[in-house]
Amino acid sequence: DVMAEFNLILDVSHMTDEGLLEALDRYAGPVIASHSNPAAFWDNHRNLADRHILRLAERGGVIGVVLYNRFMNPAWHPRASKAETPLQRVVDMIDYICQLTGSAAHAGIGTDVDGGFGAEHMPDGIDTVTDLLRIGDALRAYGFSDADVEAILGGNFLRVLGGALPV
Repeated sequence: DVMAEFNLILDVSHMTDEGLLEALDRYAGPVIASHSNPAAFWDNHRNLADRHILRLAERGGVIGVVLYNRFMNPAWHPRASKAETPLQRVVDMIDYICQLTGSAAHAGIGTDVDGGFGAEHMPDGIDTVTDLLRIGDALRAYGFSDADVEAILGGNFLRVLGGALPV
């Protein structure tokens, strides 16, 4: 209720299934999953089930794909080669969110690079922040329009943030 008074954005990343659904039922304000992946690629406690992704999309929310190999590749281990988690895995997850929701308006990049891991734990081809632009190139090569790529690379999160700011 206090969050609603200030029109704060609710981030459901790290929530349990039950907590996420309860939060979406209780909170009518803006919602995002700043750094969460589709459970369809690996069903673990950090990734979102399709029903969660759809609920977030119904509310205009955005799901930021986490670029941490541990949450993208069930076979990953700390000594794994970056090549074992190719950049295409990021594109596949983003495309999955877009296909499931019927729109590119609900996908984003939620790097989580401040989460205590380095470049050696990110997908092949991502070594620095500037390499995030490679995701856009890969999305274009996959058939995404320039407008959709712009939205995914930041526009979707900016839309939610702008809607939460006082006018």
